[in-house]
Amino acid sequence: MKRVYSLCPLYLALCPLLIAPALAQSTADPVTVTGTRTPTDLSRAPLIVDIIDRDDAVLATAGRIEDVLSRQPGLHVAGPGRRNGQTLSMRGFGRQGVLVRLDGVRQDISTGHVGNFFLDPALIQEVQIARGALSSLYGSNAMGGVVSFTSVEAKDLLAPGQDSGARLSVGGATANDELRGSLTAFGRHAAPSGQVDGLISIGRSESGDIRRAGGEEAEDDASLNSLLVKGGWEPSSDQRVFISWQHYDERATQPANPQQLSRDASNPLRDRNVESNNLQLGHRWQPGQATEITSRLTFSQQDIDEPQASRTLERVGLQSDGYHTINHGWLSQTLVFGGELEQARQRPEGNANGFPKADIDTQAAYLDTTLTAGRYLAEGGAGQFDVGLGARYDRYDATGQGDADSVHDQVSPRFRLAWRPDEALMLFSGYAEAFRAPSLSELYANERHFAGFCAGPFFCTPDNYWVPNPNLSPESSHTWESGVVWHQGDWQVRASYFDTRADDFIDTQVDIMAGTTQAVNVQRAQLWGYDARVAWQPGAFPLLTSFIGLSEVSGKDRDSGGALGSQTPMEVTLGSEVALYNHDVRIGWQSRLARDFDKQGDDERLPGYGLHDVHLAWRLTPAIDTSLRLANLVDKVWYRPDGSLGDGRSLFATLNWQW
Repeated sequence: MKRVYSLCPLYLALCPLLIAPALAQSTADPVTVTGTRTPTDLSRAPLIVDIIDRDDAVLATAGRIEDVLSRQPGLHVAGPGRRNGQTLSMRGFGRQGVLVRLDGVRQDISTGHVGNFFLDPALIQEVQIARGALSSLYGSNAMGGVVSFTSVEAKDLLAPGQDSGARLSVGGATANDELRGSLTAFGRHAAPSGQVDGLISIGRSESGDIRRAGGEEAEDDASLNSLLVKGGWEPSSDQRVFISWQHYDERATQPANPQQLSRDASNPLRDRNVESNNLQLGHRWQPGQATEITSRLTFSQQDIDEPQASRTLERVGLQSDGYHTINHGWLSQTLVFGGELEQARQRPEGNANGFPKADIDTQAAYLDTTLTAGRYLAEGGAGQFDVGLGARYDRYDATGQGDADSVHDQVSPRFRLAWRPDEALMLFSGYAEAFRAPSLSELYANERHFAGFCAGPFFCTPDNYWVPNPNLSPESSHTWESGVVWHQGDWQVRASYFDTRADDFIDTQVDIMAGTTQAVNVQRAQLWGYDARVAWQPGAFPLLTSFIGLSEVSGKDRDSGGALGSQTPMEVTLGSEVALYNHDVRIGWQSRLARDFDKQGDDERLPGYGLHDVHLAWRLTPAIDTSLRLANLVDKVWYRPDGSLGDGRSLFATLNWQW
């Protein structure tokens, strides 16, 4: 991909002047931001964060993760639409370099070509996409950012003054002939021992072959059953005990490699059952707005069952996270702190390939502090300054059957500085280190990878076997990022530029003639790019909101100079929504535009694209509402940076009845 240094400043300078304008999160109310772990006004958060909530037409109509994330600037969900084949890339890092969390618990099973999004969007209340190196708060995998999914609770559905209710949702999508439905019951009760609340939701989905852009189809026959049970008890106003169970069970007939568009002799159809369970028991103590500590005991299990083979990952963890704000008069201080203990166990059965029997124990602790001092220029000061300093210590001890232990520790520091000359403007810059621990499969896989073959009567190759490599080092990165946040009147602007140097990329080396496959540390990379968001809500017409997002990621091998990393072309995401009839009707449009770009790992040049979506949300009565979204309106043929075919035209619809 071409370098973009000359274009980047121009795009960032012009961003506030573009006619349509960006980021739906125009609220100044504090939200708990993934990138800071504290309730923060987004105008004071020194990073790029995108938030998708349940009222967004994208999440309200989604049946799979691709439907939720596919229009986010700079983020790509790979695969031909099958739930089992969905992986993402962001900031130049692929699936292993972007941390996925579900209600605070990491989701990172690594097995062949199967993804790690085992959740039903119908159960999700909010998605936060925090971009940048965040290992100082979240540890391994958070090199390109963190994507956090939060499931719905009773308080999210209860109407004002309501203590109980039920909600029936039905919907579907035309691209894969999907029909889905869910039934949710929820309520709360004030007892002498404290308030109790709870929610139970059951869902079912049936879908078939998936139509991609231009009419090609990805074979798939899938059914999904989902369950969410959540409850809480508040013995006092400052304490809450909570428990939850999320269950996901998909049964599908699809190609053995679900990331390929179609089957062939080497990729036949296969029955696959994927089951995921996430349980947690926790306690939250919040004596005031300045302090909160949340502790949770978690258990998660992902089980992938195929003919003659199954793979199970079990994870038990204990974690505690918190923040505390101290006001010293002229100086305020925010502390963020936490610790984690976790054990993960892989257990293969039958002929499971590339998924060895192995365990990994992880211990971690982190501390981050932000100091705020100074007065704005208009008050006679030099401006208000934020100085942030933090670090996280991680240690992992991996053990594979019959192989040497792999023991490593990692310190991930982060430093940042922000200056606000007045209430409207903030300039920030910072440095952060991040890492990714090798997966158990990369460390200890030792079975046959694929069978040998004969290319002619006198040329045959042997069977190919995985070779363990317990000496693998973690991938690591060093990132500088600088940006600006500005909000004035009808406008909000957020923009940043980043430069990342990554070392010890873990790659897979296949030696056909020797009959071996092994994970090795090989590459030194440089990744650079920018993100920008602009939002506009005119005071003269507050029912209108508009947005624009801009992103580009480039990368190269620092040794050879060749292209490297999960690069993304220069992309613009823009749109607008207008609310009518006392907000009972919302009509909107969104587009994603990209210039032509180089296919990852190939000299092929892929064409640019322009995708257009329209949506309608309509509250017919206080009890009934519907959402419609027509994606890829003109059925544009387009490709992601990895060369996979993008989604085609599809009508998504959801109808909700709550009583």
